[in-house]
Amino acid sequence: MSNSAGELWITGMGSVCAHGAGIPVLHHALAEGRSGLSTFTAESLPLAARLPVGRVTVPLPPYARTTALALVAAREALAGARLRDAALLVGTTTGGMLASEAAYLAHPPGPQAAYAAQPAHSITELLARRLGLGGPLSTHAEACAAGACALAEAAEWLRHGLCGAALVVGSDVLTRLTMAGFNALQVADPAGCRPFTVERSGMSLGEGAAAVLVERADHAHARGARPLARLLGWGIAADAHHQTAPEPDGRYLERALRTALTHAQVPAAAVDWIHAHGTGTRDNDRTEAAALARVCGTVPVSSSKRVTGHTLGAAALFGTVAACLALRHGQRFPSAGACAGTRMSEIAVVSALQTVPVRHVAVTCLAFGGVDAALLLGGVGGVGGAT
Repeated sequence: MSNSAGELWITGMGSVCAHGAGIPVLHHALAEGRSGLSTFTAESLPLAARLPVGRVTVPLPPYARTTALALVAAREALAGARLRDAALLVGTTTGGMLASEAAYLAHPPGPQAAYAAQPAHSITELLARRLGLGGPLSTHAEACAAGACALAEAAEWLRHGLCGAALVVGSDVLTRLTMAGFNALQVADPAGCRPFTVERSGMSLGEGAAAVLVERADHAHARGARPLARLLGWGIAADAHHQTAPEPDGRYLERALRTALTHAQVPAAAVDWIHAHGTGTRDNDRTEAAALARVCGTVPVSSSKRVTGHTLGAAALFGTVAACLALRHGQRFPSAGACAGTRMSEIAVVSALQTVPVRHVAVTCLAFGGVDAALLLGGVGGVGGAT
């Protein structure tokens, strides 16, 4: 394991999802491939009564829900890294929409001040104040790729010396608009998502937040911090194909993944596991499987969307946390829901927990607006595998 200044180490992680708060809770759910989807009755989310979603039920701090979720995950990541200050980058899609919906639907509608939390950047600013962070700030809203784009920007900041450490948080909540939107697109599965199965018929939304603390190796080493994983490469591509549908051939996801591999100077054959976007829709899974097969052949692939639900701007950060856990513990997590149908033959879908050496993990995502992103993480020795 090198201490070179050029390496980027992940030294802290945080999570809150449908299964509860804390990295151990998420780890157990991933290892078991346990669904976090359920239906429930709420006046603010009428579609939740018939469309299973990943709903957070743990107590949260008294802030707008997206910010509260982000705060829980961020505090865990900072505590785990034993760090108090860092740059902050946030990926989100819904922003403060939940509060705005409540204000708009009130009788009479709420005053203008009730919509102050609507802009996505308000989450970043409030989070920085509550955590006492004094570094630079950035907010990303590239739909489902927001978390990956935020992490990629953090990596560039670190490489160019803008900061020594960066806290990257993805947070999103269930809202009436997002649920109605995906339902109108006819891509929500009433039985719950079944990614990478022949029988798949749609996605399932979720809410939650995931956070990682990434820092330069020299910065971490100087303060005695130990890495959980290494961030080796990243790639982003925009296909401009359609507002909501992925480019059918997956050429731009392929480009993003190849860019991440080239950046990391790691051959595709060295990837031991892919945490894929895997939403469970017909188009997404077909496109993603084709791209992954072209780049990595029969490498094992999993999706955790049935575990957490599709958490939109937080999805890539949940994938990053899953990658870190896989590298640390030498585990390939099952693709939740893979046994609820016939696995796609184009890729090697993982159907049960595998305990094997894991040295490199890729994380992929495809977003509305044609944004495709990929991350590559590596181990640091020990159970998962030596560098």
